[in-house]
Amino acid sequence: KQWYQRRVAITAGVDPSLTEVLDANGTVLETYREDGDPAKKVLPAFNAWSKSGTVEGPPVYVNYGRKEDFAKLKADGVELNQTIGLARYGKIYRGDKAKFAEEYGLIGLIIYMDAADYAPEGVATMPDGPGLPVTGIQRGTLKDHLGDPSTYLYPSTKYAYHDAPEVYEKLLPGIVVMPTNFQNALPLLGELAGDDVSTEWQGAGNGTYPTYKSGPGFAAGSARKKLRITVNLEYKMVDIEDIFGIVKGKQEPDRWVMIGNHRDTWVHGAVDATTGLATLNELGHGVSQLLSQGWQPRRTIVFASWGAEEQGILGSTEFVEDYITLLQEKLVAYVNVDVAASDQKLFKPAATPNFRPLLEKAAKRAAAPLEYGSLYEQWLNVNNVSTADGDVAYIKTLGSGSDYAAFINMAGISSIDLTIVGPYYTYHTEYDNHHYLSKYADPGFLGTKAVAEVAAVVLFELATKTVVPLDAVSYSSYVKETIAGSEQLKLDLEGQSIDISILTRAIDKFVENAQNYENRKETYGNMNRFHMELRRFNDKMMLMERSFIYPQGLPGRPQNRHVLFAPSILNSYSGSVFPGLFDCVAIAKDSGAESDWNQVRKQLTIATWVTRAAGRALSNAVFPN
Repeated sequence: KQWYQRRVAITAGVDPSLTEVLDANGTVLETYREDGDPAKKVLPAFNAWSKSGTVEGPPVYVNYGRKEDFAKLKADGVELNQTIGLARYGKIYRGDKAKFAEEYGLIGLIIYMDAADYAPEGVATMPDGPGLPVTGIQRGTLKDHLGDPSTYLYPSTKYAYHDAPEVYEKLLPGIVVMPTNFQNALPLLGELAGDDVSTEWQGAGNGTYPTYKSGPGFAAGSARKKLRITVNLEYKMVDIEDIFGIVKGKQEPDRWVMIGNHRDTWVHGAVDATTGLATLNELGHGVSQLLSQGWQPRRTIVFASWGAEEQGILGSTEFVEDYITLLQEKLVAYVNVDVAASDQKLFKPAATPNFRPLLEKAAKRAAAPLEYGSLYEQWLNVNNVSTADGDVAYIKTLGSGSDYAAFINMAGISSIDLTIVGPYYTYHTEYDNHHYLSKYADPGFLGTKAVAEVAAVVLFELATKTVVPLDAVSYSSYVKETIAGSEQLKLDLEGQSIDISILTRAIDKFVENAQNYENRKETYGNMNRFHMELRRFNDKMMLMERSFIYPQGLPGRPQNRHVLFAPSILNSYSGSVFPGLFDCVAIAKDSGAESDWNQVRKQLTIATWVTRAAGRALSNAVFPN
């Protein structure tokens, strides 16, 4: 076990958070409290890391609270300053909704689960169907960085210095944010002033429910005039456990393969993350049976059960920060299973590109939950992308949102996240229970079983194969295709007389060295015992990934040190490629400032530098070009 002393947001022992509707005289007409149900182990609904306090203002409907939603309202002349937003959950990370609301001058935000998204027409609600009842409330964190904010960029150990609130609160949302249910949000949405919003913005409105309008404020004939939100959260230091099971390797005990899952949930958490925990436990059970028969892996296997993921990926982040030097030396790869299956249809893994051949191999050996011969066939048929060589199974770019984040973004460790997804109507609500999982999300647990089978193959291949079964050509080809397909980037840079060929030449060399590396694999694959040459060859794959780490991090995001992959600045759940370069180009195009274009030149230099370093890591030369 490993203990960390971390700051978390709690509601116990403080005054309740609530939303109040006021008339013209400030008299309270309605009060909405989200107290939960202690008898059923349902905690009060809140958004962790919201600013505490009371704000009062007119409501405005902001659709999903995306940047483009706020931009449209502003362009349409809707007053946003000093208002309280009504945003529906979905499309992007809830913390980004709060971030954009603050950027556009709002003082508060209420987030609700619209029936159009969580109980669409024709879908019965729990317990008679998978849809979310109108009383369902999604909880969740708002932080846009990893780990304990009071020990930003270093581990939150018991000996650590913790910043004062006036310091670390600068990293947190600066507005009051409150979740509510559709039942409470609907009367407010139905009486807003302003014009009818477009069809795309209507949600469940303009049908069974009242037509949504934009606001701000309530309609002239309404007794409702303002909203008042009160949020009371306490930030408290608590001890949180990360728990590990370690199976020591025989030939290479100082090279590790890790698989992890977080065991905390917002309420019952049958899907998130008990399906992943079941997967982790079953793999541990299988390994224990092999050990009893005298088996031992080549490399050390580490099973990790993370604490406090739901509060902002705390447990795994503090561990990575605490052990980052050892991890960068010894950890070959990290395998993450959070939600193993929220449905049975769409296998949607996210991974660094070097995992592709291994992942395809593992999926071919896993049984499909639907009517296909293997999970790979289901994956290829249901979730594919077109390439010049035909359709290929889709692998998502790693962003953030689960425990792989610190491993790839901070330490540069090749990572994979395994999941089968689909409509997940009860996400982070009290209705994510065993009935929902077993009857609607994953009947027979066939999706969870399929992911467990993939995870087992991936884990055992990484732990037992003489040559680390990750692929350099898949990685370098992905980088080349990304830049080759970015015609707009080339045009933008040419317009400023910025030469992108420095990057494309570095990528070409990376591709060449990757192919040479893969061509040498057969030689090393015949070495069945420990050999220093074999060690050096395998370590090159690890060093290739580490080469993409820029210690200072991306502009304004020092935790995100991986130059090739990072969470999108528009949606932290999604990943972006060469984010420093692409983000800075977007900023410079918007501002037109020469200083911003100079930042583009800097990011192009950094991207070129780390790509050259990745190619060099695969070379046998002493000082390769």
